[in-house]
Amino acid sequence: MYLAAIDIGTNSVRLLVAETEKEIVVPVRRELAITKLGSGLSSTGRLSERGKQATMQAAAEYVEIARQYGATKIVVFGTCALRQAEDGQAFAHALAARTGQQIEIFSASTEASLSYLGVTQSLSVPKSALVFDLGGGSCELIYCRDNELKVSSYKLGALYLTEKFIEHDPPLLTEVEAIRAHIRRALKVKSSQQVVGVGGTITALASMELKMTHYDADKLHGFILSKDMIKRQLAKMLPLPAHKRSHLVGLPPDRALIMPAGALMVEELLNAAGTMQLTVSQGDILLGSLYAVISSASI
Repeated sequence: MYLAAIDIGTNSVRLLVAETEKEIVVPVRRELAITKLGSGLSSTGRLSERGKQATMQAAAEYVEIARQYGATKIVVFGTCALRQAEDGQAFAHALAARTGQQIEIFSASTEASLSYLGVTQSLSVPKSALVFDLGGGSCELIYCRDNELKVSSYKLGALYLTEKFIEHDPPLLTEVEAIRAHIRRALKVKSSQQVVGVGGTITALASMELKMTHYDADKLHGFILSKDMIKRQLAKMLPLPAHKRSHLVGLPPDRALIMPAGALMVEELLNAAGTMQLTVSQGDILLGSLYAVISSASI
């Protein structure tokens, strides 16, 4: 039996098609389109018109791919941008009409819990681990304490930080320091010996470190990304304008504009957690939402 999940994010639309084998979800296809739905959201309070068109097209295409696999369930959900935008609900209704699928806008706590489920179903992590999901608009921190899931959501996404602080290309040192200072003021993180990261910024940093010319989810999953590696990639990216940055090996070209801010967020989070490295997880909210389906959990 095939299942599919489509994530309508602030910066991208993503598809996961998976096959279920007993109680296990096995990914068989992944797709991603950079649509920048939330571009300009922090200043206008509304979704990008160009982003809405691109998101409509990508979502409709991904629903069709899922149907081609004969998916018995297609879960389509929105996260930070649809939560925050004045026209988020209206766009979700338009998207549902276009795709023929119900669009659910997840709360920050639901988003975080499903990300955590995706991580714990795909990696062996201790209960004390800190899981963070860095998206375009927000960053969710999740950990387990006294057998209860604790969730914090911060408006510290890679696209949000880029639009709020970076006016020059490449960014000025003062802009970089302003991002760092803002993150340090906003972020409240418990110390953790093990940190697990999910999201496009995380996988892109690992891909750059591995010098990947072709995306390989299996190589990225479980990769240990150290703070020294992040510093090395930042040193490559920060002096370059986005059009030159997009040619760095391993960096998806469409992500070049927001990568410096995203990488700064990852580095500062590790600083706050008092650890030198993180584990990269390909298991995230997409996988978690499908595990919720097969367990009949509410999503």
